[in-house]
Amino acid sequence: MLGLLYIAPVIVIVIISAIVVKVATVALKLTGMEDAKARFQALSAFTGTGFTTKDSELIVENRTRQKIVMVLMILGNAGLITVITALIFSFEKSGATPALVNSAVLILVLFLLYKLATHKRLTRILTKKIEDQLEKGPIFQKRPVEEIVHIAKDYGIAEVTMKEKCNDLGKSIMDSSFREKDILILAIERKSGVIPAPKAEDVIRLGDTLICYGRLNNIEKIITDQ
Repeated sequence: MLGLLYIAPVIVIVIISAIVVKVATVALKLTGMEDAKARFQALSAFTGTGFTTKDSELIVENRTRQKIVMVLMILGNAGLITVITALIFSFEKSGATPALVNSAVLILVLFLLYKLATHKRLTRILTKKIEDQLEKGPIFQKRPVEEIVHIAKDYGIAEVTMKEKCNDLGKSIMDSSFREKDILILAIERKSGVIPAPKAEDVIRLGDTLICYGRLNNIEKIITDQ
């Protein structure tokens, strides 16, 4: 029984490591990575093996993924050192027979972890819970659309309400001056409802409110010319 106490820290670290890798896998998936690649890269970064593969370029190109992988590498190195130290201490303090028992217990724990990790329903539930928690964190908070599209200087989003004097009334988006001035119409608001992502052949009507993205000076000219 005393011998099992020496192997307990190793078991705890193995369980924590499995949880860390699972959380990191879900986090990488939230950045847009495929499930298989996210799982491989998380495990590779945590164990420090295989991370020099071509797919690692997907990590380098994304700052959020870089942060996740950096944390994995630090935790992985710390966990590996702790496991090795605990194993050596366990085998030194226990005799040959307890050492075999400890090894058997460790193998059994690893087997159970593997069965749990490959259980589809349990994995699906766990993944959903992890996703819900991660999405609440600041690293995965979605930015407002205005902030995302306001990247280029002098560009942004603005509303344009179609009045009687507007030259674009009755014209399709394709034939309108919006297209000529490199203004993208993201949506059209009407009394009958909203047209999201309008097509080029959609006609602009009196009273329409157009949600536009483009150079703000050009959008302002269309507003003032009405």
